[in-house]
Amino acid sequence: MGNRASLEVASGGSSVYLYTHWNGEVLPGVLKAGLIRGKSRWDDAAYLARILFCEMVKGVEMDTTGYGISAGFCDGRLITVDCDAQKVSWAGRSWSLPFAEFVALEKPTWGGVE
Repeated sequence: MGNRASLEVASGGSSVYLYTHWNGEVLPGVLKAGLIRGKSRWDDAAYLARILFCEMVKGVEMDTTGYGISAGFCDGRLITVDCDAQKVSWAGRSWSLPFAEFVALEKPTWGGVE
């Protein structure tokens, strides 16, 4: 079963997908924490992707399951992090937020905010 979700980190017409098998429910909050920590790298997709993935695997870095990195979409719900436009959007939603507005959300969730 699992609680699958992915972050698509997009820049220059290419994307990398950061996947979680078990922690999809908390991915919006993890993204917020990663964007806050990586603010100085918002304009550098390669560094920002690494920062976001490190935030995702914090505390379980040595596990061999549960997380992945792919050139294509893996599974579950999807959040897109557009580094060129510096916006966050949800698949299936008709809105997106600039990074600064996203990190200002008190508690981002899959439904928007709580």
